[in-house]
Amino acid sequence: MPSAPAAPSALSKPQTSKPPASVVKGTTVTLPIGEGDSGPFVRDIQQELIKAGYRLPRFGADGKFGEETENAVMKFQRDNNLAVDGLVGPVTLNRLQEVNHQRVSASDFPLPTGVYRRGDQGNAVKQIQRALKQINFNPGSIDGIYGSNTEDAVKRFQSMYRALADDGIYGPNTRKYIRMELDD
Repeated sequence: MPSAPAAPSALSKPQTSKPPASVVKGTTVTLPIGEGDSGPFVRDIQQELIKAGYRLPRFGADGKFGEETENAVMKFQRDNNLAVDGLVGPVTLNRLQEVNHQRVSASDFPLPTGVYRRGDQGNAVKQIQRALKQINFNPGSIDGIYGSNTEDAVKRFQSMYRALADDGIYGPNTRKYIRMELDD
């Protein structure tokens, strides 16, 4: 007797040759998903887009597939050499899942030593920004400028650990905890 299939994740790959569908909390969703759609599956897609670094600054993960979400999907598709149509079908969905579940290590994201704070600029700041983005504390643009977005991302990260001051300043202790998260 075969064992029961594992519960699918919100972004699981369709397993049948019928029209593609994904399951979210017991709800079947027919793909593709596009502008005008709404619900928990759209929210999951939006959260995955944000996790992959595609910002939704006006509405966030609100469960409504509007222009902002469509633009983020199109940018994701363009950046991943997919057909750019603004629709989330099986190919886009699978690629989004792959991007967000790739294993990385601290060696993939070298971190500078020293102390960096708002106003600092350069390659070291870019390294900090890339690492923050990888561990889902999006600092905005990876531009090498330690501005308010980078400071906020550092503060949000620091707030997760009692041992760190929530001051938005990157130093040896914050570096150690970011490195641990990258290796996790």
